[in-house]
Amino acid sequence: MTAMGYRVLGIPMQQRSARRKLVVVVYALLLLLCGSTFGLHLVYGQNALLPYSLAIYGSMAIGIFVFGGNGGFGGGWGLIKPFTNKPPRAEPPMVTLVKLHLQPESLLQADDAGWRNDERELGRRDRAHYQAFQAVGVGVVVMLLLAFWALKTQQHLISPEILRNVLFMVALITTVLVMTLPAAIILWNEPDIDLG
Repeated sequence: MTAMGYRVLGIPMQQRSARRKLVVVVYALLLLLCGSTFGLHLVYGQNALLPYSLAIYGSMAIGIFVFGGNGGFGGGWGLIKPFTNKPPRAEPPMVTLVKLHLQPESLLQADDAGWRNDERELGRRDRAHYQAFQAVGVGVVVMLLLAFWALKTQQHLISPEILRNVLFMVALITTVLVMTLPAAIILWNEPDIDLG
């Protein structure tokens, strides 16, 4: 977890219980977003791009700006420190020049602990990804079974249209989990943080 991002919407996130409530609320919202996406899909069909992107962009925004752990998008947002082990982007020369005149040199030097992950953080990330992708793997297997069932040429107990809709919903939920579940597992399992 980052030292800079211990609040979400002004609510402190040092306590495990607060982070667990956040994860539950976020997944409830994402489930509603998936339901809305599915509803728009039923109304507009395959011709509208917006219905397919609501839950995807929503889960990307949650993963990047709330949960964190993503360093490829400018990094540093969210509750979890990025895992890229790359220093923060250099600021434009003009900003650096202004900072040199306003701050002492010692404040301008980057602290490795602010952006570099230690072994505990990397181990935590690896465990969370392992657990998350076991759950995501179940979703992929279910999608494969539904696709196989949809491709069979004989009659089904379920109409092909319903089968395609179920396949779409499973794929949508699996995609949302791919983008958010590892960070959610980390936030769920981390102990209380003592800043004092």
